[in-house]
Amino acid sequence: MSSEFYEMTADKFIFKVKKGLLYTENDVWIKQENGSIRMGITDFIQRRGGDIIYVQLPKVGDQVGRVEEVVQLETIKTVMDIKSPIEGTVSQVNDILDAKPERINEDPYGEGWLLMISVANIDLDKKELMTDEKYFELMKTKIEDELKKKKGVNP
Repeated sequence: MSSEFYEMTADKFIFKVKKGLLYTENDVWIKQENGSIRMGITDFIQRRGGDIIYVQLPKVGDQVGRVEEVVQLETIKTVMDIKSPIEGTVSQVNDILDAKPERINEDPYGEGWLLMISVANIDLDKKELMTDEKYFELMKTKIEDELKKKKGVNP
């Protein structure tokens, strides 16, 4: 196992959770950076959703509320609405994704990040987030439940 990630193998896939980040139940990660947070989606949700073909990002300066839809991802399978785990102002968006939305599938914890949000009081919103260890356990449960459904076993 990589020291940078928690990993779980299911079917033919290796699912990774990057250590040192905070997570939501809805498969979003954040990283604190000098009064702002960088936000993206997890490896688990990008694998479940399929190949991302279009990304609709907010504009710099937009105000976002906690648990408010902030990004829309279109995949070959579905459209995913991504909610902000933090209240604040969009300070930067990942412009690379306009031309290369597949970066999210290739590197969800790196070049595939979505946006930066300037926050006034991150401590309030952090109470609703989970550690990397807790998210890894939640992800394992989600994967196990999906595998049971595929096999026709009720979870």
